[in-house]
Amino acid sequence: RLLQPHSGSGKGFYFVPEIGEEVLVGFQGGNAEKPYVIGTQYNGKEKSGYADKENNIKAVHTRSGTKIILNDSEGSILIEDPSGNTYHMDGQGNIKVSAPKNISFTAGQNINISAGQNITTTAGMNISASAGMNYTQIVGVNFVSTVAGNANHFISGTLTELIEGDVHNEVMKGKTTVNNDGGIEYFSETTISRSAEKEIQNNSGEKSKLF
Repeated sequence: RLLQPHSGSGKGFYFVPEIGEEVLVGFQGGNAEKPYVIGTQYNGKEKSGYADKENNIKAVHTRSGTKIILNDSEGSILIEDPSGNTYHMDGQGNIKVSAPKNISFTAGQNINISAGQNITTTAGMNISASAGMNYTQIVGVNFVSTVAGNANHFISGTLTELIEGDVHNEVMKGKTTVNNDGGIEYFSETTISRSAEKEIQNNSGEKSKLF
């Protein structure tokens, strides 16, 4: 039997000393046939490695290297496993989560991320986003997209763009091609202007109408 801070059927505080560790033993009613473990003890040979003069460190450290370390001088909490996964609250208002491999977040309903200032996302290779229904982006001032290679948009339905200001399209090299199976319409309440440094060609497989 072992004394624990809390115990009960299917619940409680469960820390059992390892084989070979030094323990303090008591005897129920002074009966040598009814021993129980009061607790474990450090000794001159077996030390925790966490002792300091001001008693700032409180720790749980299992034999595999799983750790929970509370540092009263920093006000920090560190949770670490042998693989290098860490969860660190530094006592200064910051939390750092680190994993040598993967981190996954799963919610049965919603995940909300909110930052008072900036959010930065960086990936060494790919970033993917998928929505089963709607995907909405709202930008208060400027929206800048920079692509070093190619950009492709595949839309099964209708593309609608509502722009209150001006539209400026500039192709630095190459040409602009527009293909449409159902016709192309331009409408302006004022003037439509076309200009070219060389020539403008209008070609039709059937007839051309100019009004």
